[in-house]
Amino acid sequence: MTSLTVIYGDGRGKTSSAIGYLYRRITEERSIIVAQFLKTGKNCGECNFFESFPNIKWFCFGKKEFYHEENRKEFQKIIEVGYQQLRETVIHEKVDILILDEVGIALFFNLIDWREIEDLFQFVKEEVIITGRKIPDIVLRDASTSINVKEIKHPYKTGIQARQGIDF
Repeated sequence: MTSLTVIYGDGRGKTSSAIGYLYRRITEERSIIVAQFLKTGKNCGECNFFESFPNIKWFCFGKKEFYHEENRKEFQKIIEVGYQQLRETVIHEKVDILILDEVGIALFFNLIDWREIEDLFQFVKEEVIITGRKIPDIVLRDASTSINVKEIKHPYKTGIQARQGIDF
C-alpha cells in the first residue's frame, strides 16, 4: 500500500525535508519522480545535483513570476500541461517514490484538483510525499504521516531578502 506523507506549514524546510528523503533513498535503486509545482527549476541546486542520477526524473511546472490571480490562467495551463506529462510518466514507469513539491499551494489556489493528484497514487509502489505551505483538509485526512513545519523566527521579517543557496 502506498504511504502518503504531507510536509506543510509556514516554516521553512518543507522542500529540503522532502529532498532529504531522496538522499536517504538514492543508493537503493528506487525509481523516483519529483514534480515541483509553481517552480521553474532555474537556480535549483537540488535539480542540478540529482540530474546525474538515472533513477530520478524531475519535472517543474512554474514560471519566473510568482502566482497572482491576474496570471491564474497562465499558471493553470502550465500545470495542466506539466501534469499530463507527469501522469504519462508515472503510468508508464514503475515508480517507487513520488514527491509533489508545493502541490499544496497549487491545490489551495485551485490550480489543480485533488482527485487528479490522488489518481496518481495507484501507480506508485511505496511512498508519495507532498509539500506546501497550505494543504487542504481532505489531503491531511488522507495522509499516513503529516508534519507541520512551524515558523518561529525568520530573517525575512527583519528585512533580509531570500539568499540563493540558503533560501532557494
